[in-house]
Amino acid sequence: MIAQSAREVLGLRAYPTRIHQLCYENFEPPRGPHGGEIPPVDFVAPCFLQPFGEGSSRTVGDLTHPARILNFVLRKTLFPRIGYKDGFTRIQQWLVAHLISKTPFDLWDMIVSVIEDTISESFRGRRQVLYAHWITLLILRARPVPLPAHLQRELSDSDMVFPHYDPRQMLRADYDLRAPPPPPAARGQVPPPSPRGSRSSGIVLETEEE
Repeated sequence: MIAQSAREVLGLRAYPTRIHQLCYENFEPPRGPHGGEIPPVDFVAPCFLQPFGEGSSRTVGDLTHPARILNFVLRKTLFPRIGYKDGFTRIQQWLVAHLISKTPFDLWDMIVSVIEDTISESFRGRRQVLYAHWITLLILRARPVPLPAHLQRELSDSDMVFPHYDPRQMLRADYDLRAPPPPPAARGQVPPPSPRGSRSSGIVLETEEE
């Protein structure tokens, strides 16, 4: 499937701005170890608490509230990351700044670049590509090919059932602040104090049911 067909299936438009090219120029994947180009101060300034200028700190704690939310959403969707929640790399700065400024960029190129980096790292890192639902849709739309008869029988006889895909479950895992707290764990009965001079190990507690 060519890029144009993939964009049509996913409902994406092509744009000349490519985030990975801005950040890493023409480096081959994996691009992460190269660090990347630092975004200009004027471009990323709206993402950070003021005053902000040359030499200012660029950590997650320095982000404005909207920029912090966008960074969290990116880590769960378009630019999946696991662990090191306080990290705010240069490629993340480029992404959040484009979203804050509402500057269009090529989403399909971003997805392909992330997949390229993950494959080039030989899956040795903790990074996971959470694009399974999009990739599956592209495969189904590319060219439907009937399965061999023995595979069709195997699938029809299988009792394996997968739950419905719900992207919100990724947000509920750690950040669903509106969810009620879990009920406290039930505590067992506390035995009465042992009479003075007796051994607690010899006392047998009887419940009302007994």
